[in-house]
Amino acid sequence: MPAILTIAFNQVRSTLVERGSLISLIAVPLVMMIFLGSAVNGSAPTGEIYDVVRSHDPNDVLALQLVALLRADGEKQIQGKDRFIVCDLAQPADQPEPCKLSSLKSDDDLAAFAKQRVDDSTVKASISLPADFTNTLRSGKTVNVTVDAQGGPTAAQSIQQQVAAVSARLSGSILAARIVTDKAKGDSTFYDKVYAAADSVWAKDPVQINETFSTSTGTAAGTGFGQSGPGIGAMFVLINALILAEVFITERRQGTLQRLMVLPISRTQVLAGKLLGQYLLCLLIFAVMLVAGSIFGVQWGDPLGVVAIVLVYTLAVTAMGLWFSTVAKTDGQANGLRLLAAMILAPLGGAWWTLAIVPAWMQSIGRISPIYWSQDAFTKMIFYGAHLVDILPSIGVLLVFAAVFFALGVSRFRYE
Repeated sequence: MPAILTIAFNQVRSTLVERGSLISLIAVPLVMMIFLGSAVNGSAPTGEIYDVVRSHDPNDVLALQLVALLRADGEKQIQGKDRFIVCDLAQPADQPEPCKLSSLKSDDDLAAFAKQRVDDSTVKASISLPADFTNTLRSGKTVNVTVDAQGGPTAAQSIQQQVAAVSARLSGSILAARIVTDKAKGDSTFYDKVYAAADSVWAKDPVQINETFSTSTGTAAGTGFGQSGPGIGAMFVLINALILAEVFITERRQGTLQRLMVLPISRTQVLAGKLLGQYLLCLLIFAVMLVAGSIFGVQWGDPLGVVAIVLVYTLAVTAMGLWFSTVAKTDGQANGLRLLAAMILAPLGGAWWTLAIVPAWMQSIGRISPIYWSQDAFTKMIFYGAHLVDILPSIGVLLVFAAVFFALGVSRFRYE
């Protein structure tokens, strides 16, 4: 056993002292984890700012009401944060602090001011209402509301839907008041009373939509750093485990492996030491990703389950690395096969994105990747509060991976 540990620690030390090792082993995985974790964040965008451009006319009451309704919708919080913030450019002094309208002057062109704020990314979008909004709407004519948004047509469409929902409420109240007034042959006072009654019904939100998540943590499964942390960690552990093929090819060429054979230790101890050294390096990568994920708020779940899946998954891909070393004959072959395997098995296994978004047939194929089983276990623990006993099937499959690849690798391995 001391000989095995000595060989293993020497391999770890020789790898870590190489120039660039810390970059490839730690920095690159961390950068990818942060990038993908931010890109696939499961929370809806919150805190975005919308400017409303409308007439200063105090009699344009429906325009003012539309602003109020939009603002009320924006204040409906998602995970403790406002959905969006509405800034009424016609009343700059009375707007929330995030609007930052201190530079807006009374004689400024509001449309030009709003466009500039969209162009320089101060706000997400501007919503422009026609000058005679109230009279046009009450007369039953079509009202054109213009939305100028960052992010292209998709972003504008989302904001237009929000404006359309509020406009539908105003239109519904107006239509009800006009029809009832016409039928009753009422006057303008009667119209105002009917409109107020209809509007009060809308104010109660007869149809309410509540956002809920099926996960115990309150965030959508397969999103954010809860997805990228274990996924990118598993991918880079796989990549570095498969480096074993290049390690053995290089040591055979340089004679390092042959020189170890003349020492008073068995060949089994030499191989075990090399495998243990690579296994420890891969554990180091996963440990860094676990710590980084915790810093970014990942709740990993049952500690015993986390330790078990990390140890068993790393064992499985280390065994795969041993088998790879019996397949590749040159450095070029080893490097090419390693990258090809990683680029196929990582997305198939759900390292880059949750498999919930891919077709069923791809989910089935993904089971050939050991990453799939590690991600399955982590998803259950991170998002659904699973414990060690709940992920035993995934652990069992990974142990089968390890047994099969170790058997294939040991039976085919050549020391010379």
